[in-house]
Amino acid sequence: MRVAVLEDNPARAILLEQTLRLSGHETVRFREGGALMQALRSEPYALLLMAWEVPGIPARDVLLWIRRTLGDALPVMLLSQHNDDDHIARCFAHGADAFLPPPVRHAELAARVDALLRRMAPVAQACGDLELGAYRFVLAERRAFVNGRLVKLAPKEYELAVLLFRHAGQLLLRQTIEEAVWHRSMPCASRTVDSHLSRVRTKLALEPRNGVRLSAVYATGCRLDLVEQP
Repeated sequence: MRVAVLEDNPARAILLEQTLRLSGHETVRFREGGALMQALRSEPYALLLMAWEVPGIPARDVLLWIRRTLGDALPVMLLSQHNDDDHIARCFAHGADAFLPPPVRHAELAARVDALLRRMAPVAQACGDLELGAYRFVLAERRAFVNGRLVKLAPKEYELAVLLFRHAGQLLLRQTIEEAVWHRSMPCASRTVDSHLSRVRTKLALEPRNGVRLSAVYATGCRLDLVEQP
């Protein structure tokens, strides 16, 4: 699986990346929070391994941004040089899913990462891939394929696409989409849902030539239908 690593210390970063790769994971390293946040806007990751002591944007603010922007979709394991109870409690309060105390040991890190991935993705592991005609979604890795070709989707675009395909042939109300993907209701004048639907339609080529049609239902919602390919 694809794991993001936020760590500026070269020695610790090498240890983390080697351990993850030996466990079969692909790693992408970031040295400061701003670069990570920029990547998370457009790149899906199965897990984030994040050092608390990083330069630039404080780790606390990065974590709060992740939960505010991505919700609970991305599991986060924190590593810190501090190991007191109050610090650990604050990390969990800010949105961490797991905490790895010092010193970091190869075997323990690998085991904790695998355990967190199992715990945080029970639905994906139980259901496997979501497939419909030319489309396949690898739920455990948050990746989308069209005719076998990987298509890069931003996190919210991915969640919206999976929602559409899970409910193919059904009318999805705007309120349902807002609550499922953004976990809140949008103002009536908001174009957030429409702009995301437009990008998903374009990126995934939701067209009859691929066996589907995405239709807007004015002031109500939208529906994804299966159609015969021309």
